[in-house]
Amino acid sequence: MRNILVLVVLTLILSCKKETSKGFELEGNLSGVANGTKISLQPFAKYETKPEFEATVENGKFSFKGEVPEPRMYHLVLGEGKAYYFIMIENSTIKLDGHVLEKTSENDANTYYSFDDIKVSGSQSNEYFYSQYKVREDLNELHAKMQEEYKDINTMFGQARGLKDQKKMDSIMNLDRFKEYSKAEKNFFSTVENRFNKIIEVNKETSWGPLMMLTLYSYFTPDQRSTFEQMSEEAKQSFYGKMVEEDLYPANRTGEKVPEFITLGSDGKQYALTDLIKDKKVILIDFWASWCAPCRKELPNVKANYKKYADQGFEVIGISIDRDAKAWQKALEEEQMPWPNFNDNDVASLYKVKAVPTTYLIDNEGKLIADNVRGEELGKMLDQIFSLK
Repeated sequence: MRNILVLVVLTLILSCKKETSKGFELEGNLSGVANGTKISLQPFAKYETKPEFEATVENGKFSFKGEVPEPRMYHLVLGEGKAYYFIMIENSTIKLDGHVLEKTSENDANTYYSFDDIKVSGSQSNEYFYSQYKVREDLNELHAKMQEEYKDINTMFGQARGLKDQKKMDSIMNLDRFKEYSKAEKNFFSTVENRFNKIIEVNKETSWGPLMMLTLYSYFTPDQRSTFEQMSEEAKQSFYGKMVEEDLYPANRTGEKVPEFITLGSDGKQYALTDLIKDKKVILIDFWASWCAPCRKELPNVKANYKKYADQGFEVIGISIDRDAKAWQKALEEEQMPWPNFNDNDVASLYKVKAVPTTYLIDNEGKLIADNVRGEELGKMLDQIFSLK
């Protein structure tokens, strides 16, 4: 019965918007923002997109006018990516009020911004989205409590990792307290999966299903294809359904040349892809970020394969999408990756990177061998390639 009621509500929200209004107007009022600050609406996607609507904040006020074919998700972006906020835009008069917080980090002395106490009225789809997305906020609170509970063992392990003391790390990992923490973390991620699946199940009959997949998950795995396949045809053929399908079932581009790029290294010099792959046999282009746990969890595996095959022509090119250069530099110091590393969102956009981790395995002509290979699969593929030399 509950699913039927949800479906009725979703149908009402998603239908007839074009007929009742010719467009939308978003009127915003944000305190804590300097006059002249640029603010924009960027279409939500798993890769970098350009602003579709732009305005300038004056005395805390700004406005956008336009038209959308149906309720669509956007990022409200402050300045050059200083802060982001999800907002569902529909053809109606929408009002947004809130505050922008400015905080200096104790770790790197950088200034960070965030939207705070945001209230939106006039968009039914936005109201519904946040009623579902709240599950992520609840889980963030649960995760914060877990981290606080095991702060002692986390701090101990972090210090050993910072000193690159492998013997100490191994010793800590054998402690009962660490094993208890590992079990709690495993249970937490199981809870995350269960709660996300419930939200997607409730919304599987409409485009909300794929949209919730896109906003709840940082990246997709082949295991999530079954979740998508259980959705209605309407959901799968929707704007966001096609976006999910493209990500879950990427076109086979094996043999195609990946885009050429020129990027700036931390030494201030320019580097071209053609120069980086010259005289190499196989190259792994690894898109990652300092804050991406799965990315950093994979690094020991990449390092092991690099150590095994670097002398035979295996190269890795790390490209971070960090907006905070100091966080990137700190991660480089902690991880000590022995291959070229760059911080360049433009290259990620060029490659249409929708999430991290994303990897491309290419040959020395820049032709794609495989994408998103990691773990044991990467090792097996490299074993096969270098056994044929």
